[in-house]
Amino acid sequence: MYTPDMLADAFPHMQITVNRAYTATLDEGRGHSGPSALIDFVAKG
Repeated sequence: MYTPDMLADAFPHMQITVNRAYTATLDEGRGHSGPSALIDFVAKG
């Protein structure tokens, strides 16, 4: 799994504006719902 640190290390030349990990409950159809580990990552170069 990716982590916010891994993403920051992978894009050192980018200006990172959002980099946060969190959990949320997703409901994306049968067989794909429940708690999920997510990362929001926004960067510009």
